[in-house]
Amino acid sequence: MRTSIARLYFSLLFSVAVLLIGEAACAFELFRSRNGDVADGNEYLAQKKYADALESYDDAARSLPGRNEVHLNRGLALMRMAADKLDQAMQALKLASEAGSEDLVRARAFSNLGNAFFRKEDYKAAIENYKRSLLLSPGNRDVAWNLEVASQKQKEKEEQEKEEQDQQNQQDKQDKQDQQDQQDQQDQQDQQDQKDKQDKKDQEDQKDKQDKKDQEDQKDKQDKKDQKDKQDQQKQQQQPKTRQEVEQLLDTLDENQENLIKNQARQRGAMVPVGKMKDW
Repeated sequence: MRTSIARLYFSLLFSVAVLLIGEAACAFELFRSRNGDVADGNEYLAQKKYADALESYDDAARSLPGRNEVHLNRGLALMRMAADKLDQAMQALKLASEAGSEDLVRARAFSNLGNAFFRKEDYKAAIENYKRSLLLSPGNRDVAWNLEVASQKQKEKEEQEKEEQDQQNQQDKQDKQDQQDQQDQQDQQDQQDQKDKQDKKDQEDQKDKQDKKDQEDQKDKQDKKDQKDKQDQQKQQQQPKTRQEVEQLLDTLDENQENLIKNQARQRGAMVPVGKMKDW
């Protein structure tokens, strides 16, 4: 709670600080009595006619190419015109901050560069430029205050980035865990599918084996039946089935016996000597 209040407090104070710097960093006054274009530009800037002020400063820059103070004024006019002019303003302020300019000019240039970087939320660059300004103008309380506020904003930004990074790491960890869980689940499903497939194959193999055994048993059973039928048929052929057949068989045996006797008698008759025959 205290941290939130402190952040709000610093944010409110910073808005005041920027306003103070904006008021303090007015157009550089060196040329007010020496150059009409600079004087006109300063007048337009005070009237918030920033486009007219920029035009006058551009005329002064062409007539005074070696004076970086003009670029400081150009940068201030561009910063106040529109947000899309901020990069152009920073280029002008960088020219004003170059070596060879007076310390006061460079100090104001670095201070306003700090403000420009702050608007871009590049607090590290803002801090660096505020520090450069304080080296050239150590007693400037407004710049020192803005430096403190920028440092606080950088700290907040780092804490927020750390929190976002922690959240991202946590999310990445959770995503990785979800992916692992999903992979494990897929692996389990694949294993189950493989097991089901193997079980089905085993069942089919068992069924094929049983069908083959049943066919063999059926064949053996049929073979036994065929063999039995054949044996029965043979028995039926060997044994008469009716009385008539038995009588015919006996008659046949009798005839055969009688014929056998007759034949034997004929044979004996043929063997008796002729002279011994009796005359009955």
